[in-house]
Amino acid sequence: MNRFDVVIVGFGPTGATLANLLAGRGHRVAIVDKSPDIYPLPRAITADHEALRVFQECGLADAIEAGSVPHPGTDYLGADGQVIKRFYPLASARPLAWEPTFMFAQPELEAVLRHGLKRFSQVEYFLGTAFEHCEQHADGVAVHLQGRDEPLQARYLLACDGGRSAVRKQYALPVEDLAFDESWIIVDAHLRRDMQLPARCVQYCRPQRPGTYIVGPGPLRRWEIKMLPGETPGDFQEEAAVRGVLAEFTDESGLEIIRTAVYRFHALVVEQWRQGRVFLLGDAAHQMPPFMGQGLCAGVRDAVNLAWKLDLAMRHGADEAILDTYMQERKPHVKTVVEHAKEFGLIIGELDPRAARERDRRLTAEMASGRAETVRQKFIPNLAHGLIDTDAQGLPRGGAGQLFVQPWVRAAPEPWRRLDDVTGFSFLLALRDADLLAQMPASARQEWEAMGGQYVVMGGERGWQERDGLFAAWAAEHGAQAVLVRPDRYVYGTAQDGAALNALVSSLLARLRPWALATGQA
Repeated sequence: MNRFDVVIVGFGPTGATLANLLAGRGHRVAIVDKSPDIYPLPRAITADHEALRVFQECGLADAIEAGSVPHPGTDYLGADGQVIKRFYPLASARPLAWEPTFMFAQPELEAVLRHGLKRFSQVEYFLGTAFEHCEQHADGVAVHLQGRDEPLQARYLLACDGGRSAVRKQYALPVEDLAFDESWIIVDAHLRRDMQLPARCVQYCRPQRPGTYIVGPGPLRRWEIKMLPGETPGDFQEEAAVRGVLAEFTDESGLEIIRTAVYRFHALVVEQWRQGRVFLLGDAAHQMPPFMGQGLCAGVRDAVNLAWKLDLAMRHGADEAILDTYMQERKPHVKTVVEHAKEFGLIIGELDPRAARERDRRLTAEMASGRAETVRQKFIPNLAHGLIDTDAQGLPRGGAGQLFVQPWVRAAPEPWRRLDDVTGFSFLLALRDADLLAQMPASARQEWEAMGGQYVVMGGERGWQERDGLFAAWAAEHGAQAVLVRPDRYVYGTAQDGAALNALVSSLLARLRPWALATGQA
């Protein structure tokens, strides 16, 4: 009988990331996908530094970054071709030690993720095999695959099988529609000669035909072109028709078209992401328009959020209630991102000329006044719910729910290293004063260490030195002498002194029990 810790259905970026995270923690993983191979053409093309930090945990970030290019920023052009809105790359020190936003070719990224899994002998593949149905029982899930008589047995089933998820359909889960439904033509092309193309990405907010131009890595360029009322996908089956509409934006004669597709952009969030031992991730749980480049990032965030919680439940016997915090945290977060993506889509896709000119006046005035936000990361929210420290009103306090910075650090004369490469990706206490550790009760330290908790002292004669002052600035902003960081690098909470630190650590451990019963530390 095939027994696994988890069965992952869907071997796209979300599923492959999740498999690397769980296999890297020693779990036995089965991967199921109806396709035997990577889809060979570009789909997702933009991601951000949070995704690279997750790939860093997988040990694959350097390889993925090598095949990427920095995002050049975006100009929004109004009805008359004037700039009405701009996004710029982050100009300050990189807060997560990676390129804030980058462009990539999805087949190459997926190939790196799949190659990374070859390190783990406990991963088995069932490719070219479709999920059929599953049955849950007291301590696991039986996963039936087409063409196989014997089901796969696992403790959990993780559905990463996309917007048409067969797992989600089995449970007939309701979906919240955020009222965005538009059809766009996607054209991926390779440059075959020098062309006068914009150096930055462009949103053509033209009421006569909205569109998007994206600068990909190497010769890859993408245009996303809104279909107008009365047009159908059948109108663009022939390359001549595609080139005709592409000519509204560029000289298409220098382009080799490698893919065209008509996508219906949706703004959807599934109501329930957990059914017992079955979890939804990525497009199986939510779908968003592409106007913030956050689709792949959202799936990667799902994967890293759930992976460490499953690990605590499976390896340390943590209270399974911790798994409920996956949806508590991720659903409101991703819903906010979807709503922002929808808002940008409505800006770009306005078809009414009068409304478009009013939009242009409003956005131009916002730019002129300095009120317009020009950094895309500012539209990514913090965690507001779940496994974080909150006040009496249930609101995050002391930086809780924020993504923790990753400074470059060293113990002189050693070379500079990224903080996560020093500490690993377990729970972390980042301290400004080593003496705070001496104030922790021995029982709390023992329990902390039993679940893999780490310590790092930043600054001072006994601590790690940082290159750019990121940690010092973050700690000063929040009045923190200690920061308790989760394995996914979100802040659980902060403390100003030894007593507050002990209370903070105790509150976390209490929420994770009864895992501690097995270690004799309850």
